[in-house]
Amino acid sequence: MTGPTLADIMSLSEDNEVKRTLLNQGIGSDYDVFCENVESAILEGIAHMEAMKPQFKGLGEDPLTGILSFGLQMKGFSSDHDNYRNGHCDLLVKSGRYEWYGEAKLDKGPGYVLEGFRQLCDRYAPGNGYTCRGGLIVYSAKRNKLRLLDVWVKRIQKSYEVVTNFSPLCKVTLTAKSSHIHPATGLDFKVRHFPISFYHRPTDKSARSRKN
Repeated sequence: MTGPTLADIMSLSEDNEVKRTLLNQGIGSDYDVFCENVESAILEGIAHMEAMKPQFKGLGEDPLTGILSFGLQMKGFSSDHDNYRNGHCDLLVKSGRYEWYGEAKLDKGPGYVLEGFRQLCDRYAPGNGYTCRGGLIVYSAKRNKLRLLDVWVKRIQKSYEVVTNFSPLCKVTLTAKSSHIHPATGLDFKVRHFPISFYHRPTDKSARSRKN
């Protein structure tokens, strides 16, 4: 019986102790480690936003992405909002020649999310060995974040022209991971799918009183 492969380990959830330990010891390429650290920091930013939904839910796509970018800067990353990479990429995180790309969308339905996926994969990222990972970030005020994620995963699988493989949805981070052959380079292009939920409808007594 063979042991787990590098791909198996890299597909584990962010809070998996084995994965974190091996990453810290240098598993995978330096580029993989850089991207994993970026995505871990984004998850921290998402947790902060979702803990303060009333303060963020009324903001648009650009200010929300600007806040995420600022949070990455505070974590020590070189991060820019609306930088030019074959078009205006919403989020660009750099370390030397390593680049991680983020495309952010308000949740206007699975078709609109698919267009964001196309922009990320087919427009912005060159897809070479140092630019072959990114994230799709979707801000939603709708109910049931896990179901929304499942809906847009299925839409991408159905409608995107390149065969796209998804790992099982992670119920710890509420994210998904996909990979497909980048049309420009033939390398695997890997995307982390991040829904951010601003659904907030409290039903306790004080909330009902304020509503009344």
